[in-house]
Order: sequence, then C-alpha cells, then structure tokens
Amino acid sequence: MTVCERYWIEEDSQFRREFDQQDGLGEKAAMSCPTPFCFSSGRGAGNKGFTLIEVAVVMLVIVIVLGIVSVNLEPDRDSIVRDEANRLALLLQTAQQESILQGRVMAVVIERQGYYFLVMDDKSEFKPMSEDDVLYPRPLPSDITITSVDIDGASDTEKPRLILLPTGELQAFSVTFSRGNTRWNVKGELTGEITARIAPLPGKA
Repeated sequence: MTVCERYWIEEDSQFRREFDQQDGLGEKAAMSCPTPFCFSSGRGAGNKGFTLIEVAVVMLVIVIVLGIVSVNLEPDRDSIVRDEANRLALLLQTAQQESILQGRVMAVVIERQGYYFLVMDDKSEFKPMSEDDVLYPRPLPSDITITSVDIDGASDTEKPRLILLPTGELQAFSVTFSRGNTRWNVKGELTGEITARIAPLPGKA
C-alpha cells in the first residue's frame, strides 16, 4: 500500500466518524421533541413547550367565549314579541305625525299576520302606502301572531281599521301580539297617546 492510498483511507474513516456523530445528535433532537409542540407536566430549564394545564385553561376560555357569543346571537322569546309591539307603536306614532303635518286622514289595517297603512286621497278613498319608505306593509314573523284587536267603533264584519285624524285624535284601541305564552299589548287613547307594554296571561291579570 502506497503512502497516498493510506492517506485517503484515513481521511475517509475520519469523515465517516464525523458524519455518524452528527447523525446521532439529530436523532436525539428529533426523539426529544417528536411534534411541533412539546407537552410536559412542568417546565424545566430550556423547555419552551406548553404544559397540559396551560392547554386546558386555553380550551376552557375558548368554550366560555363561544357560549357567551351563542347566547347573545339567539334572542329570547320575550324580546322578539316586545320588539314587534314597540315597532307597531312607533309606526303608529309616525303615521300620526304624518297625518297632522300633511292634513290627511290615514289608517292602518291590522290582520293576524301583519298590518299595512292607508292614506285617503282627494277622492276620499283609502289607498295603500306600499311605496312609502317607512309606512310600508309589515308582515310578522311566522311564530308571532296578533291574537286580538279591539278598536272602538270598528265594525265586526270588516277587517280592523284604525283611523288616524289630522287633529291628532284617534280611536281608543288595543292590539295584542303573542308568541307561545308571551304577550305584549299596544294601546291607544283618545288623546293620541300610544304605548306598548307586556300583557299578563288570561286569568293572571
């Protein structure tokens, strides 16, 4: 064996030893943290992973936040009926003011599943206000109904029609919205006052 051959054999052996040492360190590092997140029961020096307690706390916070959001997004039974009753009261007040400002007679026809507004034209005939930006027909949600309408002087043979006069006066009336056992009542007085309040169940007044 020549000197050159011996030199190249020693160089190759040295290279293989260095490669094996580096490969061994890589395997140990991979075994020490087999996943992107290292979980442990406690923090040691140099350990940058998350503990099981920290992960549990984070999951608990997420569950609580999601629960709060779901409750806020789902309105309760009372609020839905209340909103519909308040809407009718506000729209009646708006129509009342429009009648006074325009000097025209207006009316609202109330049905079981909604209501719509009318205005009297120059021929003394009522016409629907379908194109109005505010006083357009208002259908109710499918699970809410108007269970009773009482208007002083209204005929029982016709659809309930509440008349709004340019003087600000109106017929005394009562309209009840219902959803299950929840009831809200919209009332109007001869003086023109209109209010919406929760109504007691029959027999509990």
